[in-house]
Amino acid sequence: MMRNLSALLCAAASIFAQAERPRAPWPPPGGVIPMIIDADAANEIDDQYAISLALGFPERIRIEGFVAAHFGLAGGAQGIDKSFKEIELLLEKAGMTGKYPIKRGSDPIVYRDRIPESEGVDFIIERALKATPEQPLWLVLLGPATNAAAALLKEPRIADRLVVFWHGRTQWPLRCWNFNAYNDIKAAQLLFELPCRFVLFDTGTYLTIDMEESERRFAHLGPLGNYLHEFRKTKPYFSSPRKGFFDLGDIVAFVDPGAVRWERTGAPRVDHDLRYDFSKTYGEIVRIYHVERDRSFDLLEEALRRLHAR
Repeated sequence: MMRNLSALLCAAASIFAQAERPRAPWPPPGGVIPMIIDADAANEIDDQYAISLALGFPERIRIEGFVAAHFGLAGGAQGIDKSFKEIELLLEKAGMTGKYPIKRGSDPIVYRDRIPESEGVDFIIERALKATPEQPLWLVLLGPATNAAAALLKEPRIADRLVVFWHGRTQWPLRCWNFNAYNDIKAAQLLFELPCRFVLFDTGTYLTIDMEESERRFAHLGPLGNYLHEFRKTKPYFSSPRKGFFDLGDIVAFVDPGAVRWERTGAPRVDHDLRYDFSKTYGEIVRIYHVERDRSFDLLEEALRRLHAR
């Protein structure tokens, strides 16, 4: 078993060493975009807003399924199961129980030469292999980079059939410092190094909304809208007018690409202390550095209205 795994990793390393990073398509193509959403949904509150937006625009986003992600020490060994249950609950509130597959992802990467196995990683590979370079699968990571890095290591052939879209919200250009990054530093390093199509969503801090506006706009829009609003009352931080709904912006970028600003840049090395090192770059990536606040919440309100009217 170990001998076979070692051979697999050596083959993967050889393929990656010879490959160039394929260009990430951005803005995304028109029409329907096939997408897997990888979420540490039980960690915070913003994943719920992002998933709700995606559910409300099926003419733009074709959800292939969800992968439940860990959220480091904050979630511990039960973090993946907690994320799984939260995604299930969101689908129930949306009236979509059982409509989409939900798979459990992997624990953090400990060693680069040991791929953490999971049904979520296999699900990503399975769906990506059915895609093509011309019509790739989009993997939107709202949490750590674990499952994307593991899938790319396990099956290098998906590198040009998959577009990895990761919510980093880093301290660019100084450090790749974010909750999602330090929960799996090795996976974050790998995303910048591996020759995959890579979009870094590097913004979203100012996607804030106070409780009064939230109640006026969302609370009456069915079980899901009410859940998004009422959940904010579970912690003082969630109900603060300064609370950011960071991950919402990731999905906004697909529903309305004109609501974001972006650039193409070299992919730097990420050191162990998460500092960026631009002395060596690993091909070109897309970095999104701004998303419109008002447009984001307008789209969320529209999504909730649609779901409530179903």
